[in-house]
Amino acid sequence: MHNPYAGEAKKRWGDTEAYRQSQGRVKKMTKEDFALIQKKEDALMAEIAAHRDEGAASPKIQELIEAHHNNFRHFYEPNLKLYRGLAGLYIEDPRFSAYFEKYAPGLAQFMHDAMIAYCDAEQSRDTNP
Repeated sequence: MHNPYAGEAKKRWGDTEAYRQSQGRVKKMTKEDFALIQKKEDALMAEIAAHRDEGAASPKIQELIEAHHNNFRHFYEPNLKLYRGLAGLYIEDPRFSAYFEKYAPGLAQFMHDAMIAYCDAEQSRDTNP
């Protein structure tokens, strides 16, 4: 399974635990595993796009964003710092933006906003049990 961004990912994140986890987990996956993960991701993105008029911090969107966050466990154990960084990439890197825009115009920015709201809420829960 060829990843055209593998070299870039290794250069940017190769010294991180998340990268090492991802490499180990991906090696154990089959093409069918990847296809199932992508199918679920497509369905999740379509559902987020369908509910975006409810607002980035709405309970429904935050439930879907939690599922998005948890989907990264297929590859690595995501933490809030990584997830915040990923939210930034969604609007800063045109490749990410293009991916989300295929689901709905403005979805990259919406994902960013919803992910930041999720991180803020999770951090608030951690500091105010």
